[in-house]
Amino acid sequence: MSKLRLVPMKQETFPVFSEALSVDYAKDKVQAGIWDKEDALEQARFEMVHLLSNGVMTKDHFLWDILDRKDEKIGTLWVFEEKNTYFIYDIMIFEAFQNQGYGSELLRVLEEKARQAGISEIGLHVFGHNKRAFHVYEKMGFETVDINMRKVL
Repeated sequence: MSKLRLVPMKQETFPVFSEALSVDYAKDKVQAGIWDKEDALEQARFEMVHLLSNGVMTKDHFLWDILDRKDEKIGTLWVFEEKNTYFIYDIMIFEAFQNQGYGSELLRVLEEKARQAGISEIGLHVFGHNKRAFHVYEKMGFETVDINMRKVL
């Protein structure tokens, strides 16, 4: 039996989730050299509003709180469903719970949920600088399907 449970995020907690995710996403985009630091947070917030225009009620988007066996919230998961595919937009395991196997366990829970829903594939994006996440995804059977590269001069 899994030590994790997914429960639908409540609309009243969505603003905190949205801001935390915008901050993290902006940092990742800056670190990847894609966005300028000065505009990054504004761009991230814009994308959040665009993608999740109705918060937790946005069609085909699933926002879950991740709970452990003690019902303590250890993170969040955002998944989009399209044509029998789940696309993971974001996994956030709170810092105090990282490096404890929760990421791998979460992916197993999501795979089971996907099978039950008739989903045949799970996709995701990972930033090149996020080596830890990349390692977890590879370990869990995800395969690289596209690679963007660049050389800064």
